[in-house]
Amino acid sequence: MGLFGFGKPPAKPLRLLAQDAEDLPAISALVQDAALRVGDISYDPAGRHVTLQMSRFCHEQGGAVPLRAPSILRISDVTGVKTRGLDPKQKTLPLSLLDIAAEPLEAPAFALTLRFAGAADRDMRIEVECLDVLLLDLAPPRRAKMLPDHAL
Repeated sequence: MGLFGFGKPPAKPLRLLAQDAEDLPAISALVQDAALRVGDISYDPAGRHVTLQMSRFCHEQGGAVPLRAPSILRISDVTGVKTRGLDPKQKTLPLSLLDIAAEPLEAPAFALTLRFAGAADRDMRIEVECLDVLLLDLAPPRRAKMLPDHAL
């Protein structure tokens, strides 16, 4: 039972870890249409991780009421990052994450490509020593103010 004894109980925040290529499609599907800004992406070369703070569209909830959850996507064991169509000076530029693809390199390394809506060449290529991708919701989902818009 939900709050005040009626309706569905609030959804639990997600905590998922991908450590092999078979795990990544689930995380990619869950972050599809996540809203963020260029300034919400950080790369820590010393800590060897890339972090994206986002508002994740909750496709898994189904229902008539669209939901979003504040989330973090953290990619660890990063050995290199390249971007196209993303200017770090444009911190407020809105982005919509479309998907994450993994390309195997010399085992156990991978190249992850994060594609964003809008410009044809708006993406990040993140090379990792091994696959270690964490998706963490920071709070339960809330009603979305807007539906996903890929025309950004």
